[in-house]
Amino acid sequence: MRRAELLLALLLALLLAAAPVAADDWLESALAASEHAVIPSEPARLKPTKDWAPADNSLCRSELPSTGWRTYEEEDALGTVVRALGPDSSTGGVRTVLSVRLFDRSTPGFLPAKQAVDDMRRDAPGRSASPVRAMRVSSGLARIFEITQNRRAPAGDGPSFAEPYHVYVAVVPRGESYYVVRMVSGQDDFLDSRDVFVRFVKRMSPIGGR
Repeated sequence: MRRAELLLALLLALLLAAAPVAADDWLESALAASEHAVIPSEPARLKPTKDWAPADNSLCRSELPSTGWRTYEEEDALGTVVRALGPDSSTGGVRTVLSVRLFDRSTPGFLPAKQAVDDMRRDAPGRSASPVRAMRVSSGLARIFEITQNRRAPAGDGPSFAEPYHVYVAVVPRGESYYVVRMVSGQDDFLDSRDVFVRFVKRMSPIGGR
């Protein structure tokens, strides 16, 4: 009887080891791939490796891949937005773009963080959002979710085609204010963007205030 129990336990262990990782575990795998980034509140912060470089701007500090990315800032009706342009999708129809905004009570149409998340996740024809996941950052817990949507590419006159694209969104608290970090990429290439997005959010530290 003892031998049968041992064989059954061994069989269960083998089955569990062979089971595929659930699709909603992408955040855990991306965190592992970000090389266990030190959060900004910790005194000893890992220096960027040769494959990563500082990505500092007027809103925050973080890291991006050392090649293939260009960062700039601009002002619009909502205030300052930081954009980092990355590689094109495999089809050439969608360029990977990461953007950062800081929302506070001086921002036109300001909403509390939870309400802003609910609005951004609202489903629409051709558009769907994933459940919200939590990730620990220096200022508390960031809310992270994904959006998939179709768009016409290229936009404007002339022939075009519908291309699905993928958006990672992080709402990062800063007191009553919060950052919204988005990364848009082609649906076929979103896994290549995932680890970059998570590393950027994990290593974010604020600059100044509004």
